[in-house]
Amino acid sequence: MTLKQPIHLLCLLVLALSTNGLHAAGEKLQNEMQTAARSLTQLMPFIYNDSAFRDQKNQKAIEQNINSLIQVIEATPRLLNDHAITMQISQQSLLTTLKQAQSLYQSQAYATSQYLLSGVPVVCSSCHIQDGRPSAVNLSLDRSEFANDYSFAEFNYYLRNYQQAQSAYEHYLKEPAIQRSRIQSRKTLERLLDITLITRKDTQPAKTMLDQALQLQQLNLETKQVIQHWLTGLVQLSFSAPTLAQLETEIYQAFSEQFTLEHEFIFKEENRPKALLWRQQLHQTLRTKLSRNDTARALYLLSILERALGDQIDLSLAHLYLKECIHLKASPFSGKCLNEYENHLYFYYGGSSGEHLPPEILEELNRLKQQYQSDS
Repeated sequence: MTLKQPIHLLCLLVLALSTNGLHAAGEKLQNEMQTAARSLTQLMPFIYNDSAFRDQKNQKAIEQNINSLIQVIEATPRLLNDHAITMQISQQSLLTTLKQAQSLYQSQAYATSQYLLSGVPVVCSSCHIQDGRPSAVNLSLDRSEFANDYSFAEFNYYLRNYQQAQSAYEHYLKEPAIQRSRIQSRKTLERLLDITLITRKDTQPAKTMLDQALQLQQLNLETKQVIQHWLTGLVQLSFSAPTLAQLETEIYQAFSEQFTLEHEFIFKEENRPKALLWRQQLHQTLRTKLSRNDTARALYLLSILERALGDQIDLSLAHLYLKECIHLKASPFSGKCLNEYENHLYFYYGGSSGEHLPPEILEELNRLKQQYQSDS
């Protein structure tokens, strides 16, 4: 069976594939990695093929592979119990999503089950790519299995095969139709900017890549203007290891300490290189031993950067980080997280008829408020 859709589901391997950057070694872990790899390789063709996903002759294989993935994720607390809270958040979210997808599949709610499985990268992709280290796991599919160079690049990006990903993104960008598209050219260049920044401690690779992009004959004017903003932002980068306090100061200088919804919907592209680097540095900071208060502070700042960099969908990393921050009950940052979470919900669900949260969303918000206020 041939895959003709983006292979985003592969980043379910986050908890296994990222471990070479998180110092979790050992035979047990390697076995779990191989199990996950096999299960995903077998499951992926069904996820993006509606008829195959519904075909009863495939039911046993699909259920076995979902069950296998659940077992791998359930094993990770024992294998990764000393790792960053962001990894723990991803682990819990992945497990919940997989179990929901499993239940829906068994009840023949196929469309929703497929949707949940294909949406898993929202939870996991940001964490495991941020160490900038290539994956140690040799897992690949042939380019012919993918719809286009972009989907092939995404596959390699999520598995941290950065060299292959960069090559595929650059090849995709050579197509005149992609150069003329404001959205496709921008998204491709954003990925290339991210790769060149998180894999190097030097701005020159990113600058060289952007200078070459400016020479593309069909590249649209708006994207060229954005590139100029990125080049300005690159000049201001510092790759020295900052303290959390220094990161906070730098982020406040860029976005102002009194964050508003501007940081999400009115984003200055000059800040993108800085935000990409800060996000990586915050992930690295969260892998160190922090106090409860500093953990809440880092999660708050990380959620702001996720929003600014485009994480605006329902199942968002920003929401997950904010809710964990609230649960920590660490003043003043848990309160800031609660305000940020509530403000975003009302803006997101607002409209011409006013602000009306869905009942289940309002119930969760009120529960978070009560939990926070009970011990504050």
